[in-house]
Amino acid sequence: MQGRLENEPFERARRRLNTGSVILLLCAIAVAAVIGIVTSLGQRPTTHHVPPVAQAPAPFQPQTLPPALLTNQPESGAGFSVASDLAAHDVVLFGGVGDYPNTWLWNGSSWTLADPASSPAGRFGASAAYDPQMKSVVMFGGRLEDGTPVHDTWAWNGSTWTALDSGAGGPPPGAGSDMAWDPATSQMVLVTSSGVISDPADTWVWAGTHWNHPSGAVLPAGADYSPMSFDPVSKSLLAVACCVGPPPATAATNTTWRWTGATWTLLPTPTAAPVDASSINVDPETGHLVLCACGASTLPQPEFWAWNGTSWAPFSTAPLPVASGTEIADGSELLVFGPPTSSVPSGEPPVDVWALSARSTWSQLDNAG
Repeated sequence: MQGRLENEPFERARRRLNTGSVILLLCAIAVAAVIGIVTSLGQRPTTHHVPPVAQAPAPFQPQTLPPALLTNQPESGAGFSVASDLAAHDVVLFGGVGDYPNTWLWNGSSWTLADPASSPAGRFGASAAYDPQMKSVVMFGGRLEDGTPVHDTWAWNGSTWTALDSGAGGPPPGAGSDMAWDPATSQMVLVTSSGVISDPADTWVWAGTHWNHPSGAVLPAGADYSPMSFDPVSKSLLAVACCVGPPPATAATNTTWRWTGATWTLLPTPTAAPVDASSINVDPETGHLVLCACGASTLPQPEFWAWNGTSWAPFSTAPLPVASGTEIADGSELLVFGPPTSSVPSGEPPVDVWALSARSTWSQLDNAG
């Protein structure tokens, strides 16, 4: 017992020493571990602080908005091309200011944005008409979005566009042309203008792969020869000329011309055609040509005129429901396509569709408005 008492201080000291050693050892291990972790972290690449290597910018690729991002109808202030596709039972509308590259189809109750495999460059001011021999809508010329005049020819077969002619050696490029099918001569007839008031208007006939220019097939200078359409009463293709004669043009006499298949003949009409006539087509309800002064003319005159085979006669309808319009006959109704008369807050106005009933009232067929 005495030995244990004598050795007890030494035992306590030894235990304290052992305990302290253990503590020191643990601390050393902990410090070493921390140092190892810090060293390990220091050896890792710090990707979140190093800026990425600069990449060369990809070349700009203009994108066309997919159909899902567009409205449910064409939006175009002016210059769209429209024609009735009798084979597909649709009305085809292409381009126009604001809607340059798009092809829209009207089926009688709604619009569909087409997705053709190939398409003309977006444009405005092109002319279009249905060719029953090709069973296609033919479109010519106009101006591209940047204003460049073109004179290429395309055909719409109901699902896509096909390039027919590049325009070399053919009609002059640009807007201001008019086109119509002539059943009497089985010709697609195109009338173009150089844009110079002193130049005569040229006439071209489609030969299947290119445009031919018949010798002597010109119209006098000083007029805007638009529009054209086939008259079922006289069974001939007619062209209405605005403002033939010496200046001022508004005081000149408007004229009506008949196509013979090779030349134009002036018709002795007792009543002059209306000024600023911009669209003409057959009214299926009456079987007569109906001409519309749809160019937002400020002159005091009736908007609609009917051709009885020898002269033009005005008739009254409700006010034109669009600011400017293009007439299309779909087989049962006379339709007018154009922007609404009311102002549009922003962007291009929609193209509305209206039908003329009983030669007096208008009914809107699309879902706008």
